[in-house]
Amino acid sequence: MQSNDYDVLVAGGGPVGLMLACELRMYGVSTLVVERLAPGADEPRTLTIHARTLEIMDRRNLLADFMAAEKATADLDEYRRRLANTSARGHFAGLFVLGRGTFAGEHPQELALSREAIEAVLTRRATGTGAVVRHGVQVVGLEQDADGVAVTVEDAQGRSVIRAGHVVGCDGGRSTVRTLAGIDFPGTEPQTVSWMGLGTVTGLDRLPMGWQRRERGWFMRMPDGRISTTEWDRPLPETSAAVEELVESVHRVTGERIAFTDVRFVSRFTDSTRLAAQYRTGRVLLAGDAAHVHFPAGGQGANLGFQDAVNLGWKLAAACQGRPGLLDTYDAERRPVAARVLRNTRAQVALMRPGPQVDALRELVTELLGFDEVNDHLTDAVHGTDVHYGGSDDPRVGTFVADRRLKTDTGTVRLAELLREGRPLLLDLTGTSAAVRTAEPWGDRVRAVAAPDTDAEAAVLLIRPDGHLAWAGDAPVPGAGLHTALTDWCGPAHS
Repeated sequence: MQSNDYDVLVAGGGPVGLMLACELRMYGVSTLVVERLAPGADEPRTLTIHARTLEIMDRRNLLADFMAAEKATADLDEYRRRLANTSARGHFAGLFVLGRGTFAGEHPQELALSREAIEAVLTRRATGTGAVVRHGVQVVGLEQDADGVAVTVEDAQGRSVIRAGHVVGCDGGRSTVRTLAGIDFPGTEPQTVSWMGLGTVTGLDRLPMGWQRRERGWFMRMPDGRISTTEWDRPLPETSAAVEELVESVHRVTGERIAFTDVRFVSRFTDSTRLAAQYRTGRVLLAGDAAHVHFPAGGQGANLGFQDAVNLGWKLAAACQGRPGLLDTYDAERRPVAARVLRNTRAQVALMRPGPQVDALRELVTELLGFDEVNDHLTDAVHGTDVHYGGSDDPRVGTFVADRRLKTDTGTVRLAELLREGRPLLLDLTGTSAAVRTAEPWGDRVRAVAAPDTDAEAAVLLIRPDGHLAWAGDAPVPGAGLHTALTDWCGPAHS
């Protein structure tokens, strides 16, 4: 048997990779994160954190840190003012009407943070709990065997081999890990080309803030200073994005001439939409953009990746601790979620296309979004609050369990706070504590709490570490069903 240097090597030190490292370290899993770029060298970007991700961050005691980081980001003050002055919770294809139905989440507003701020928060948590984060390190090879994965990395000192029990590719849409693992990445070719840049721009006097749909495409002027264009049916240049391309695209779309100086970055992207054929092959897994790419409509990509990490973390930790069976559920649960996001972003691109036929379609969709049921449906889709992990005859199983205040023997506590240890949570709501006694043989892995509540939706709830319901029982004294659920999700009982 070959020994491993780390339980898990995470390739990619962006928000998703760092979030996964935070999750793994809750369970004592030795974790190395390697990132090819230097700290802060990635493209400046503002990420919108949606309702479901905020709920998850609350359950990990990260929400307060995220909120503090957002308040400290002065260049987003205008963005925050705009959010505060609208009743919409995001947009669908540039129609800022989502959230105007009956949609209600635990957090009344989205957060807007720079990528740099998010990475700073997560790096502090990851390294503070024992993860190792190395920058300037590129994965260039990997080979699996029965005991782990030999990963060849390259840095300023040359090449070396690191052994890990598992490798997770969080290294973006052009994932080296995905390619080396031989995982296919099927999808659709681009219909659009978009340019984005950040710098000093003159000539914007007649181009107001926000999203503007024009006859030849879209122009976006964002509160954090970025400008962007999207055009349809243009050839994709083979060279790297250039300032001149962005300037000319602005002129084609808006008719206005701008000057772009003191450039911090300029980039080019498309609506190419792809989904990994599988999220796992042996000891190699994918998360975030390495597993799925799409047009950045509605800010869904980062949130999808965060939720990949939280779904995977506890399952991968279980595998590292000798219980690999849960890993099979990662692909089964997360690929369908990504597929739905890819479907709605494709639909948004189609609805953004210029032309009189689409003009009429947008008017019709706007009317439909005036109905609460339609508005709620699309709001849930964009915010990830419609995620339901099925596989059970009980429709409650797989839903995300809402936060609530619970009265326990030691006082009142929020459900979200009880999940911050990262352990499954058994709630005995009957007042008998029978379920708590049933769970005693799993006491090292399951937090069992008696919290009498006669109005609860069930007598007993077994909640997964990611906040989704694993099992629900209606009988005051649980039978074999609870024992089976505890065994399936938490491993064998201790005698």
